[in-house]
Amino acid sequence: MPKQVDHEERRRALAEAVFTVIGSRGFEAVSLREVADMAGVSMGAVQHYFPSKNDMLLFALGHMRARVMQRLQSAIATLAEPTHRDVIRAGIRVMLPVDEPGRQEAIVNIAFFSAATVTPAYATVLRDGYERLLAATVGLLEAARQAGELRRGVDVDAEAAGLFFLIQGLIGPMLIGACTPDEGLALVDRHLDRIFR
Repeated sequence: MPKQVDHEERRRALAEAVFTVIGSRGFEAVSLREVADMAGVSMGAVQHYFPSKNDMLLFALGHMRARVMQRLQSAIATLAEPTHRDVIRAGIRVMLPVDEPGRQEAIVNIAFFSAATVTPAYATVLRDGYERLLAATVGLLEAARQAGELRRGVDVDAEAAGLFFLIQGLIGPMLIGACTPDEGLALVDRHLDRIFR
């Protein structure tokens, strides 16, 4: 009986190879051939799943969001009776380069943001991700308000946006060593202290 092939798993494995190439050699080094070499498969195998480099990169960008969400769910699952603040902080920690998966994701994220300035399809995916993240954060902050966890007068829309931009502002300095993970998380905690009781 022929072996069953999980095509989505193969595509995800190739996306992970894209991330490895970006993390080790930069966005410009990504090609179908480089990804094939990194994944240990033939060029034809890559082309079977992705007819072009752009198709491969768009899939990889979508896979990055799924990967981050999976890590976030795992981080939240380890919390015993988390508050809304705990959930938000866990999400922020996942998005910052405080460990090796977060570092790789941050490098890939910055590479795609840079490429998105000249590639509208990447910009669309990144904007969609921002809107989803913003909506989820607004929802968490609103739930925290209903639970009496927020300080009086907190504007949940403004604070959700502020948290996103704080995260984005920390990523670059943390990646280049201008800010340590502990320093970055301390800034996050100070910001959360302004929002939560």
